[in-house]
Amino acid sequence: MEAFGEGLADTTLKTLQTHLSSFNAWLSNSARGAWDRVRLDDVRAYLQEISESRSFATLRLRHWALRRLYRWASEQDIANVRIDAVLLPARAPARSPPRVPSVQQMERILAMPDTGTPAGLRDRAVLELLYATGLRADELLRLRIDQVAGALCMRVMGKGAKERLVVYGEHAANWIAQYKSVRHALLSAGGHCTTSTARLFVSDGRYPDYRYSQLRRMVSRYAAAEGLQLTPHSLRHAFATHLYQGRAPLTTIQMLLGHEHLETTTRYVSRQFEDDHALLETHHPRGGQYRRLMRDAGAVQSNERHRLWAVHTQPKSSLCEPSRASRRVSASDLR
Repeated sequence: MEAFGEGLADTTLKTLQTHLSSFNAWLSNSARGAWDRVRLDDVRAYLQEISESRSFATLRLRHWALRRLYRWASEQDIANVRIDAVLLPARAPARSPPRVPSVQQMERILAMPDTGTPAGLRDRAVLELLYATGLRADELLRLRIDQVAGALCMRVMGKGAKERLVVYGEHAANWIAQYKSVRHALLSAGGHCTTSTARLFVSDGRYPDYRYSQLRRMVSRYAAAEGLQLTPHSLRHAFATHLYQGRAPLTTIQMLLGHEHLETTTRYVSRQFEDDHALLETHHPRGGQYRRLMRDAGAVQSNERHRLWAVHTQPKSSLCEPSRASRRVSASDLR
């Protein structure tokens, strides 16, 4: 698995293992032989069975897992099965964009954890950091305690083993500092010693590391109290959408999210709170607010481009020096 799973996030690697295990079990149950001796017709039969019993999203994931497996097997001269010759059925209807909480809803969710307890402080720190940075769940769970040692930025290893700079404000840093003071209490409650893990976020359960299942349940619980259905990834969408609503450039949001392509970033931006009439009034030459905006926007945009260019061209050793930022990273910080 390690040979052809290189560069994948832990959660993605587990997904790959799950789908390949299902394929191997199907081969065994149908007496079709070992995976390295299958014929293309066997693969077609498997994917056809999946298409009849599972969702289109699952079918795509199974197809992706098999493509990755047999591409690697071909490179290693183990098997030669042309998975790309197996065409998937017509694409399923596009799903509606994910529901993104409003700024006011996010503020209420952030205030829900009981910060009088170690677990509540951890929840608050996790929620604040997810919303302030747009981190992926796997990136957050893999953070080491030495990565947040006081500076208001950190380097994370993202999807595809790509490193990027993540910045956040003192609001999130304050809750992280409070959580770090009780981190040992959570570990002790679970019977773990302080040095049992180097990860920043820990659990008082069987395992010392805070796990995705725990993170997902926590986010879902607080969101349900607000009448919403959210996942940790929903907060990444909220981060991008609220920056966009604050008129942050899409290219800036792309850089902060760590996307290679701008098209990917546009999928994270929701317009559900946009007022189209106000947008035209502000940005169209015939709008009543257009001239005032043109007078004020030039200098602001120029300063912002210069600041972002300076941050991302500094030597690596100086990138995480303490900043004078005083708020959670939001749209107003990027104006």
